[in-house]
Amino acid sequence: MSGVPQRVEPAPGELGARILYMVLFGIVFWIVSWILAVTAVAQLLIRVLSGRASAELARFGAGLARYAAQLVEYLTFATDRVPYPVGELPGR
Repeated sequence: MSGVPQRVEPAPGELGARILYMVLFGIVFWIVSWILAVTAVAQLLIRVLSGRASAELARFGAGLARYAAQLVEYLTFATDRVPYPVGELPGR
């Protein structure tokens, strides 16, 4: 079985909620994208200045990337699982 989540059509009454969630999570995705960009630049600077990457920033970036993936799956209708904070926080 592929790693792509199964797509399930929402009930007609749920479409309004889906639209609202998509607008809100679109804004969240935009913010997460900027945080990821800042994290990547910070990690690059740390690597250049100290010679090694920060393990803490790497873990933070990996978690943020998993959350961004969850947002993208929801926004592109790949899944109906609502992202955090409405749904579950993505696991490791």
